[in-house]
Amino acid sequence: MTKSLKRGAALLLALLLCLSACAAPAPQQAEGLRVACTTYPVFLFCQTVCAGTDVEPELVVDQPLSCLHNYTLTMSDMKVIENASLLALNGAGMEEFLEDVLEDRSCLDCSEGLELLWNEEEGEPDCHTWMDPANAAVMVNNLAAGLSEADPDDADTFRANAEAAARRLEALGTALREELAPLPCRSLITFHDGFSYFARGVGMEIAASVEEEEGSEASARRIRELVALIDEKQIPAVFTEVNGPDATAKALAMERPVRVGTLSMLMSSEGVPADLQGLDAYEWALRQNARAITEAYT
Repeated sequence: MTKSLKRGAALLLALLLCLSACAAPAPQQAEGLRVACTTYPVFLFCQTVCAGTDVEPELVVDQPLSCLHNYTLTMSDMKVIENASLLALNGAGMEEFLEDVLEDRSCLDCSEGLELLWNEEEGEPDCHTWMDPANAAVMVNNLAAGLSEADPDDADTFRANAEAAARRLEALGTALREELAPLPCRSLITFHDGFSYFARGVGMEIAASVEEEEGSEASARRIRELVALIDEKQIPAVFTEVNGPDATAKALAMERPVRVGTLSMLMSSEGVPADLQGLDAYEWALRQNARAITEAYT
């Protein structure tokens, strides 16, 4: 979908929401801070920072997706945004699909202050910032600072929760690096280009991503290039992702004796145990990624 079409869809949804609000009395909103989180990782971080307060974060996009770049807002998404007093953004360009509904809204950019990786082909920053636990620690602190400004009465709790979360995230990053350190191959081939922060955080590198165009499988030429790269770097596996296609990975496995693994980018709660919330869910997913790499490479 083109940017103009996405803009038109967002404006239409906003208009429909306004018309529905005029047709019936608006429901009484509960007092207090209402935080709408644009992405699942930001929602998990916000749950952690808000623990022990009356603030209950809400998730805007709750769909089993592998990427948000071409996402179109639904009516239910718009209602979450309209009812929120604060919108918590991932930032770094992730919310392009929201650009027409962000005006005149109180927003909190969780990626502020991060050292961003750059996507040279796209000419824009890599927005999948949360995949490195070190970045996640900065994001929870940004949340605590923004929430404290919006809700000063709970500022001490927000800050204490963020400090505890940052310590836990530091320990998680150390544990992941130690788990993957013995692997002789330090290169990864993933379907999507959103794992660069994760690779950096665990001491590995992304040798290549399968996807040439958003959501597409690789061409025959690209498959030949990937086969050559597998041979050159002696890469023992290729990785698909949760909710992503796997045809190219299977094709590569027919060309070379490589395993096919699955990684999560945490774009949704798909695959995450239902009883896990907040940092528990985040840590579970990243540990699953490390385990998948270890199993595929040994």
